[in-house]
Amino acid sequence: MRTGPCEWPLNTAYCKGWDAIDEAARAAATDLATEILWALSGRRYGVCPTTVRPCRRNDHDAWLRLERWLPLSYGSLAVAFCGCVGHICSCSSSGCELSLPGPVHAVTRVLVDGAVVPAAAYAVYDRRWLVRVDGKCWPDRQDLTVADDQPGAWAVTYERGVEVPAGGKIAAGHMACELAKAMVSDNTCRLPRRVQSLVRQGVQQTFVDPAQLAKDGMTGLPEVDQWLRVVNPHRLPRDSVVWSPDLDRGRRRTS
Repeated sequence: MRTGPCEWPLNTAYCKGWDAIDEAARAAATDLATEILWALSGRRYGVCPTTVRPCRRNDHDAWLRLERWLPLSYGSLAVAFCGCVGHICSCSSSGCELSLPGPVHAVTRVLVDGAVVPAAAYAVYDRRWLVRVDGKCWPDRQDLTVADDQPGAWAVTYERGVEVPAGGKIAAGHMACELAKAMVSDNTCRLPRRVQSLVRQGVQQTFVDPAQLAKDGMTGLPEVDQWLRVVNPHRLPRDSVVWSPDLDRGRRRTS
């Protein structure tokens, strides 16, 4: 669902002349800086607003068991109902909990048959499970041909992702600052140049190859690279996941 960072605030307090740079260049630099840091930090930071239309599958649809939800954009499918129909599906107590594509930062709103479910009626565990705690369960089925706020439908709107830490906001501010300077040909830009060695008036300067920096998961800006080394020391492309049947399966309430 998500292919890039959604909400990554910048701290540009340490960028001299940021407000004087062309607004279009600042906007483009912000998008590029957050996209780069989102990828280099392991694709774990940034909070995205997300809406899903949960859909329970019947037990005979084995090839669909791994997907228990449908994005809102799929609502135009020519499918009248989904979930338990007649005697072909066993609707068990598992309908009292819903696995959301996570990590779940916060649940904004839950609609069932056009009515808002009170926040006290559910809780989020392990940044993934949306669990009813009022003694009720989630609907067994819904009509995907109607809007999410109509009778027969239900939808969950939530914020997905991990909030950017303070260091990430500062790093993104530095990155955006230098990118914006490069876009307007400001000679104070500190981004690495393609030239690797330069001799001028008897003084030799050696530059780091930007292509090698990218390969190493770095940017060439000390402030930014220090933060990247802290949050992603092994330069992983995304968060790793460990699962074992021997691990404690106890849940932790996260919101």
